[in-house]
Amino acid sequence: MAKVEIKNNQLIISMEGARKLWAMKSEIATPLTNVMGATADPDVWEDTPKFGEKRVGVDAYGHYFAGTFVQDSNKIFYDLKRKEDAVVITLKDEEFSRLIIGVEDPQATVAMIEQAMNR
Repeated sequence: MAKVEIKNNQLIISMEGARKLWAMKSEIATPLTNVMGATADPDVWEDTPKFGEKRVGVDAYGHYFAGTFVQDSNKIFYDLKRKEDAVVITLKDEEFSRLIIGVEDPQATVAMIEQAMNR
């Protein structure tokens, strides 16, 4: 699962363990001013990438997505296993338009991001 932190007005997403390798990134950091919002999305699997949308990373037969994908002309970062609880973070003026990550507690993660955005 990804680790989500807020430090120095930045949203920091850290991949842990072997996921760094599969996602081809160990960390994504973005200013909070570029975060448009975050939502817990238990149905995110309905819109996972299709064949040919992966750019860099892993698509383990629809059970694990990690890395950079392009969907509807948008660059999206995934670090998500099928059974994990997902958070979708929408960004502006960044490399990725969305970050879709598995986290331990999606409601707490969304609340932390929203609280930091409202400061």
